[in-house]
Amino acid sequence: MFNVLVVDDEIMVCKGISMILGQSGLQLGEIFIAKNGFEALDLIRLEPIDLVITDIQMEKMNGIELMETIFLEDPSIPVIVLSAHGEFEYAQKAMKFGAREYIVKPVKPDHLIGTVSRALQERETKIRSIGEAELNRKFNLQDVAAGHNMILQQLAFEGMAEAEALELLGSLGFRELESGFTMMVIKPDLKKGGRTETLITSLKDRNLFRYACRNVVEETIHDWKPIVFYLPTGSLAAVLQLTEKDAAYEAEGSRAATIAQKVHNNLEAYLHVESIIGISGVGLGLESWPALYGDAQRALEWHSLHPDHYVFYAGDFGEHASQPTESATVDSNNEAAQQEQGSTIQAVSAEQGATSVTAQAKAFIDANYQTKGLKLQDIASAVHLSPNYLCYLFKKDMKMNMWDYVTQCRMEEGKRLLRTTDKRRYEIADEIGYETPEHFSKIFKRYYGISLSEFKK
Repeated sequence: MFNVLVVDDEIMVCKGISMILGQSGLQLGEIFIAKNGFEALDLIRLEPIDLVITDIQMEKMNGIELMETIFLEDPSIPVIVLSAHGEFEYAQKAMKFGAREYIVKPVKPDHLIGTVSRALQERETKIRSIGEAELNRKFNLQDVAAGHNMILQQLAFEGMAEAEALELLGSLGFRELESGFTMMVIKPDLKKGGRTETLITSLKDRNLFRYACRNVVEETIHDWKPIVFYLPTGSLAAVLQLTEKDAAYEAEGSRAATIAQKVHNNLEAYLHVESIIGISGVGLGLESWPALYGDAQRALEWHSLHPDHYVFYAGDFGEHASQPTESATVDSNNEAAQQEQGSTIQAVSAEQGATSVTAQAKAFIDANYQTKGLKLQDIASAVHLSPNYLCYLFKKDMKMNMWDYVTQCRMEEGKRLLRTTDKRRYEIADEIGYETPEHFSKIFKRYYGISLSEFKK
């Protein structure tokens, strides 16, 4: 049974879609309704949602902003867009953030039911093994891709003049390039994989899995016009192309961390292959590739300090990156001991820095949880980290998800106000950051297991 969330600021539209789906014969569990993006996000964080159907033009948070937040928090949730706007820009943005279909209103019931059925079926069958035929395809390191890789490697390692780079990339089929780029370096662990997760011992099998990894990467990020190539180390590099407008977007780099998390998840789901991914910042022009490659490689090095984390964005390790303290003294004649102690001090210092960042995030939430429309991106921006990395640090230190802590703060304050004041439900809802008293009531009951009226008796 699948749970569906319908989001539209016109409540009659929500009820109409719910009625159509409820009578469709599809294997649906609950059909939730949200009147705006903020209510939708709270429901997604509290309930197992398998599909979101959302309008684009809504007050407070439009559909594109909602999709972007869903993409940052849980990119596995498919989205269907219903909109009166048929403009290409809207559709393009929607598809970039995971929309399975963009339907222009008015929509026919049969079309909606068919679209929902396909989206849910795709979600059900998405976790699949790569077919035997694909894994058994002949793969030869000396094939045509070798020359392709050599050119792209040289561009990433050493760089070259823009005119020459454009000519060479054009010869490889990349003729219409965007002006902005960000780079991922994906390091798959090819010791084991496949449906049985058997050990991979032969060179041939490792090459087959590396080829399959490349296919998964390209499929996952195809909306960013990727340029994917092998590195001499056996890793993969993936260059995402960004429009000039996207490249100027302050959070574009941290958004790439979410895309990388999706790559990591898909490699694990489809191939049972673990991976570590480093993501660069954003660069303009082909001459930026060497700097982007260096960024991504340096980001990868932080896995040694966070072995239970797998996606590292270079922007998270600038001012927060810890260096060995000056007070450390070691025998300069013992190089091995010096390196070992330096690594230990750096690890301890990094751990202390992470704890400090978590404390800053907690303090920001304590001071701002009443803010309507508060998002994970807002909290992450306050401490200058990507949402992906901050959520990891917060859960590691606090033993709970970051948004669960936001909800806890709101619920505890709401309960206090109910007990100690005569404020009405709508006043309390407004004071603790909820858009409507109905939404506050709904979250309160899900959180505490009793309704507001039962609690006040």
